[in-house]
Amino acid sequence: MIAPDPPDDILATEVFSAIQGEAALVGFRQVFVRLTGCNIRCAYCDQPEALDKRPGPCRIEQTPGRRDWAVVDSPLPIASLASKVDALWRQLAHHSISLTGGEPLMQSARVVELARQLAAGGREVMLETNGTLVSALAATLPWLRYVSMDVKLPSVDGEHVVPETQWKFLDTALESGVTTWVKLVIGATVDLQEFDRAITMVSELADRRCPSVPGTLPGADLRPDVFLQPVTPFGTVEAAPTPQQVLDLQARALRRYPSVRVVPQTHKAIGQL
Repeated sequence: MIAPDPPDDILATEVFSAIQGEAALVGFRQVFVRLTGCNIRCAYCDQPEALDKRPGPCRIEQTPGRRDWAVVDSPLPIASLASKVDALWRQLAHHSISLTGGEPLMQSARVVELARQLAAGGREVMLETNGTLVSALAATLPWLRYVSMDVKLPSVDGEHVVPETQWKFLDTALESGVTTWVKLVIGATVDLQEFDRAITMVSELADRRCPSVPGTLPGADLRPDVFLQPVTPFGTVEAAPTPQQVLDLQARALRRYPSVRVVPQTHKAIGQL
């Protein structure tokens, strides 16, 4: 059987250089590629322009951090998008490339080809994902260095992502050996049963796929870190959790799993995209 030709275009809304503000790579400089389309609608989503999978303008930063945008039509050729990322990459020492959205895996075959081109020359690619599209993840993993996976809590995001789907997604990522971490957005009204179930899922899969190395500290082995991210009020979400709620939730999680960190959206605090 002759393999099909790879797709040659992709829907994107912006490409820019910025400081990663969330989870494990917070503080590092990355080139961000924001793709369009998402299969869920979280109440706190701060990128509504990236939710619909449709043509439109795509803004491309010309100089890292200068926000000197050029606007092109989307969809655009994957090779062209990769070259625009490369142009930013070559101007400044970046840690890695973030594929974000929306939900990048909505364009599964296209994101595989984009990740393949971006990973050329040893560049590291990170996928930011809502953790729901298992088969698309499996196809993309060979080109990824990092997976930043959201585990969704219906009491916070207003959606009802199937826990079994997220289990399969995390299991697939961990089995691959790609460096993976989990992010839980926590709000003022977290359902504790949902929260406990999410932490237990990570703990059980970590035990299954990444057994601890005796004598190492939490986080020093391949077990995924859990990041609790206090929600930033946006859209219909009007309140963040209180400081005491954050402390209590972290303590609750730590009783079930040893590597749980609290990291807010630091890019919001410093006024970054």
